[in-house]
Amino acid sequence: MTQAAAGGLGAPSNPAPSGSGGLTLQTGRSQPGPAAQASAGPASGPRRAPASGPKAAVQDRVFPAPAFGSVRQLGEANPLVRLNARQSAIGSLLVAGVRSVAWEDTHFTTGAHHADGHKAGTPVMTPGNRPLVGFEDSSGVVSLRHVRLLRRALFIAAEKPLTIGVFDGAAAAVAPRNDDGFRTVLHLCRIGAILEVRTEFVPADASDATVWTLFGFTMTIPLDQRVLLR
Repeated sequence: MTQAAAGGLGAPSNPAPSGSGGLTLQTGRSQPGPAAQASAGPASGPRRAPASGPKAAVQDRVFPAPAFGSVRQLGEANPLVRLNARQSAIGSLLVAGVRSVAWEDTHFTTGAHHADGHKAGTPVMTPGNRPLVGFEDSSGVVSLRHVRLLRRALFIAAEKPLTIGVFDGAAAAVAPRNDDGFRTVLHLCRIGAILEVRTEFVPADASDATVWTLFGFTMTIPLDQRVLLR
């Protein structure tokens, strides 16, 4: 399987320098970082006993974030939303308005799919022989039934607003560029059984390969299945 270079796809030849313009790794002005919250501790009131169970395990690893569906428009002021367990596991997560999508599974297998059909890296197939991440009816899609195979995904905006939706009707939108003209990228990350969506921004003219490098993606080389079947 060969990967095409058209549409900005292709393995990056020169890693982007640290601090490339436009990439923001902020939690938003209203969202304090996990280190700050850990040091602050409870403001007042009696100390509560720690919660137990799977839900508590996830909560112990992440800082508070708005629920998906509670913030209708994402951006620099509200860059982060977190899906609940049901939203993260039922049906598909759809992102309309994307130029391309890239993925990384739990084995660090990476690949990408451009809206014009060009592909790079290695596809990740679910037990039902369906792509874990890809395109469907011109939208980026994540198969949530097998979400535990996913580590993270990137959705690079085209020239129209991105719209994110799940099975229960919860949705959010984000402009394709911020006020300074930087292009929007949605970074989808799995934490345990929960998905988190963060809005980031990159230089408007950055190619797909450059964006992959900024986020630490390196396209893996697919194995020839004919060799494996011998």
